[in-house]
Amino acid sequence: MSDTPTVAPPTGAAILFDVLRDLGVEVIFGHTGGAVIPLHVELNKRMRRGEPVPRFVMCRQEGGAGHAAEGYARASGRVGVALATSGPGATNLVTPIADAYKDSVPTLFITGQVPSGAIGSDAFQEVDTVGITRPIAKHNYLVRDVADLASTLREAFALASHGRPGPVVVDICKDVQLARLTRANPPRRRHRAAVPFDPAAADAILDALAAARRPVVKAGGGVIHAGAAAALLHFVQRFDVPVTTTFNALGAVPAESPHNLGMPGMHGSIPANYALRDADLILTLGGRFDDRVAMKGFADGKRIAHVDIDASEIDKTIKAHLSLVASADRFLAHALETGRQASHAEWMVQVQGWRTQMPLPYAGGAYIKPQAVIELLSELTGGDATLATGVGQHQMWAAQYYAFRRPRQWISSGGLGTMGFGLPAALGAWYGNPNHPLLLVDGDGSFQMNLQELATVVANRIPLKMFVLNNSFLGMVRQWEDMMDDGHHHETCLARQHDCDPDCTDMDHNCRRQLPNLTALRMVYPGLKTLRVRRPQELRDVLAEAVAHAGPVLVDVWVDKAENVLPMVPPGQQLDAMIES
Repeated sequence: MSDTPTVAPPTGAAILFDVLRDLGVEVIFGHTGGAVIPLHVELNKRMRRGEPVPRFVMCRQEGGAGHAAEGYARASGRVGVALATSGPGATNLVTPIADAYKDSVPTLFITGQVPSGAIGSDAFQEVDTVGITRPIAKHNYLVRDVADLASTLREAFALASHGRPGPVVVDICKDVQLARLTRANPPRRRHRAAVPFDPAAADAILDALAAARRPVVKAGGGVIHAGAAAALLHFVQRFDVPVTTTFNALGAVPAESPHNLGMPGMHGSIPANYALRDADLILTLGGRFDDRVAMKGFADGKRIAHVDIDASEIDKTIKAHLSLVASADRFLAHALETGRQASHAEWMVQVQGWRTQMPLPYAGGAYIKPQAVIELLSELTGGDATLATGVGQHQMWAAQYYAFRRPRQWISSGGLGTMGFGLPAALGAWYGNPNHPLLLVDGDGSFQMNLQELATVVANRIPLKMFVLNNSFLGMVRQWEDMMDDGHHHETCLARQHDCDPDCTDMDHNCRRQLPNLTALRMVYPGLKTLRVRRPQELRDVLAEAVAHAGPVLVDVWVDKAENVLPMVPPGQQLDAMIES
């Protein structure tokens, strides 16, 4: 009789952490709950045994954990992982999943589910997670058999970053987490075969680019996803062509490059929008034609070339004269290998004249200008910070006035426009790339939507420098109200209380009711330093103090309440209708 002890087959929970270890997962952002208790038990057992396990960052709400996973992925280029329980835990992840889907962020969302035998019985905290997330995820899975768990996790992880990146959801029944594996089912392959690279189509695009008199490259987020920023800069220099970097591609080309036009679109820069308006050929590389850029009449009188890894984007909204299904890095590598080059000297002279208005100059005054805050932060950090934002006016000012120098330093919600994104995404970005200064620029409306994650920042001593551009308004909506409803501010004033005049539409700079008092948060979150700055002459000293502080800092910046984001192309108008002042 053998004395060798019998090794019990692994449980589903053990399989999950074995697979994540093999895949190189370093961090999991999440929250706990009944349907994932077996996973947390397994994680804690391994930690007590001193085994290598992913770091679990306990966020204060599942939505915050999902955005943190996005921030990690955006800053690092690796797959961000979030974990939540069933029912409300899973539904709280819906917004981060949709956000990651719109911006093609490689993420894996793991959720617990009720036991497989209880599915369909309306059990406690049962929701159809697969059904809910099917329209907003790249793919999703329900695991009801432990024999499928390992292969499903590996496939989901690969799918998140394969081809056009995106979120993948794996919903795991609780009994699967507890069950022991006796025999694994063979893996299934769901990946589509890659479209072969077509060198002739690529050469046709290069020929058109060289022959055009006024070409523009419109680079999208696919350039950053493909790790092709350096190749893009070499390409535009070689072909002597200006490049506009869309919202999700900010940082792909250094701000100081003479070929860089900045961000295009509704709140884009003057050189970007003027160049797109006057171009005779636009090459969109690794990006789609979204409605905030491809506005009315966008393609009129122009040739359009489109290179994208996702074949479904070709001709979806704008008909392309020349197209190629390929990743940005593959196309750029081919272009540079050919040794081709071009010159567009006259066009570049015109572009350089427009670049003198990037960013747009702004007037000073008695109140702090939000643009000055961003420019000063850019100066104090040498343009090297990882910069996260919420959504609103502050986001556009940050995009316009920070001098981006590298890819993956811009962490912001683009396609979905998710208020509350900034704070949790910033903490996730810290774990993704802690080697640069970390800034959050937020608005007083957006910041409050995930305020609870201050606890996560303080508990983990994340050296996040937070700057809330406080104008007591939901500023972007207020700006639109001023354009469309004669300045009547309906539900945008964040200082409004029960005793306010219900008909008040005044832009009163003296009305600064603080809900909440942001500086008092140091009493709620011990370890958080808070500062406030009200006058322009104090701005530099306060911001420098915050940037130099070793730990987390929150700065309440009282900015000009009446300041608007400019330039602006009104909705439904063409680029030549851009408002500059």
